[in-house]
Amino acid sequence: MTDAATRLRAGTPRYLLVLPALVPLTVIFVGSLLQLADLGLRPYQEGRIGTGITLDNVRRFIVDSYTWRVLADTVTLGVVCAVVTVVLAYPMALALHRLRSPALRGLALFLIFSPLLTSVVVRAYGWNVLLGDGGVVNQVLRGLGLIETPLRIMYEFPAVVIAMVHVLLPFAIFPLLGVVAQVPRAALEAAHDLGAGRTQVFWRVTLPLTRHGVLLTLQLCFALTISAFATPALLGGGRVQVLSGLVYTNVGAVDWPLAAVQSYALLVLTLLLVGAVNLAVRLTGRSRR
Repeated sequence: MTDAATRLRAGTPRYLLVLPALVPLTVIFVGSLLQLADLGLRPYQEGRIGTGITLDNVRRFIVDSYTWRVLADTVTLGVVCAVVTVVLAYPMALALHRLRSPALRGLALFLIFSPLLTSVVVRAYGWNVLLGDGGVVNQVLRGLGLIETPLRIMYEFPAVVIAMVHVLLPFAIFPLLGVVAQVPRAALEAAHDLGAGRTQVFWRVTLPLTRHGVLLTLQLCFALTISAFATPALLGGGRVQVLSGLVYTNVGAVDWPLAAVQSYALLVLTLLLVGAVNLAVRLTGRSRR
């Protein structure tokens, strides 16, 4: 390699390497947003989408109390699923990081990520078999004499949470595993040398050093949950409504303008909550300094 080529390579910004993937993704994303904005501003009357610009669809969204109730349920589902997933995924990531056997580590990773090889719809029907009134869970509980009548789990909020956590676990374990692996071993050894036990090392060294990764994983799980459609629809049975379900219903009813407004509301909600968490993290970091 010549000196000129070496200088050119050294002076090239690293972010240019992501342009081949970033440009088409940006074009598709921005184009979709523009198309949704165009639909959301179109007049809609008697099953027909007209021409021109109107804010009537935004008004319909704002004055509909049912939509706001569904929006609140969507946020609740997202928060609960994100927290439960991270609470379960964090110790699993720690355990995987501490596994010294390559064979056991590979087997554990395969078992954790193998559900991604199966369709979400197939997994939802699998949970239907497990959690139904005559499913495995109720049969075991009745066999142990813990219940007399079957527990109502299916088509309720807990069923959706269980199934969504199962879907989200691989997406949470993988980033947490990378974050845990970056904790300096010297910091852990220093804490042990100073007399700290395992519990103190976790709460005062490991967790503080990985808190940003935990918050990012929470954001990822929250965004994936509130945008999910198949799992809440199949396991909620119409009793657990999410905003993505309303968008699907309005698309089927050819009320595309209202569906576009609801889609924007879902996007704005996600951005606001993610931005609020990022701001809280920055303020917390400054206050500790």
